[in-house]
Amino acid sequence: MSTPKFIKKLAVLVAIEATVGTIVVPVAADAIEVSDVTLTPIEGDEVDQGVIRPYFGASETALVTLYRKIAFSVGFAGVAVPGNLPGWSTLMRACAASVTNTPAPGPGAGTVFAPVTDGIESVSIYATVDGMLYKMAGARANVKAQVDAKQIPKWQYEFTGSFLPVVDVGAMPAVNYSKFLRPLGVNKLNTSLVLDGFAAACNSFAFDFGNQVVKQDLMNVDTTEITGRASTGSVTFRNTSVATKNWIEMAREGVKVPLLLTHGRVVSNPADPSNTVVISAPLAQIGKPTFSDQDGIQMITVPLRYIPSNAGNDEWAITA
Repeated sequence: MSTPKFIKKLAVLVAIEATVGTIVVPVAADAIEVSDVTLTPIEGDEVDQGVIRPYFGASETALVTLYRKIAFSVGFAGVAVPGNLPGWSTLMRACAASVTNTPAPGPGAGTVFAPVTDGIESVSIYATVDGMLYKMAGARANVKAQVDAKQIPKWQYEFTGSFLPVVDVGAMPAVNYSKFLRPLGVNKLNTSLVLDGFAAACNSFAFDFGNQVVKQDLMNVDTTEITGRASTGSVTFRNTSVATKNWIEMAREGVKVPLLLTHGRVVSNPADPSNTVVISAPLAQIGKPTFSDQDGIQMITVPLRYIPSNAGNDEWAITA
């Protein structure tokens, strides 16, 4: 009888690659504190051989591309001291984001993430499940954020990378999660959302980088590319009077407005910027609203499209 493999004995380590697709062996400091993990050990395009015989029956198939995917969540949390890098910095770099870090104790200490079009980095991923190692090279991803009232907010990543054979390693890797803080619950004390200058009684905020992640497996080429980006999201909040904000008319006109989400200790204590994440967007285009019922109160959901300026690569910024 085989020895069981325990799914909750899992470690995910992620390291930036110096050369795209060239595996880098991660160390303990590269460990990512994850939840909601879905590992797809083998993925690819499957083609039917189409063999015809003098009797009914299935024809064999062939995998004509091979790759691996892993999806997981990471806490939507900031840092203990402004200027420290959040634990999810490496992940963002593989999601077509730049990282600008100003270390403490200088003025403006903090880390800012912004979208990029060129020079997109890649990562090597080591996912170990109870002594079985699943490697990925040249991995890139899309990421979403879900910030819902009375819940724990999370980043949600989905990585695609090259397929490498599974190996038995026996021992689990050493890990160091010191860069990760526990995210705060989403409520009035910790979270604020301002849309076009209006402080919304918000129930849900969704944010999607909108990266187009494609796997190319051609003659002499086996890469994962990010070939486009259309960042979107939505906000659900208590509906307002027309005099306060005419969301329907704004949608009809395709109005673009500023958005600011702040989640962390700074919301209730401006003197304490620790464990805080801020998402800002200068040109969030208002989409067609829909209505819903929460506890007998009419809620409005406003879809958003984050539009870059003429300078480009500035449709949003994330600060931690």
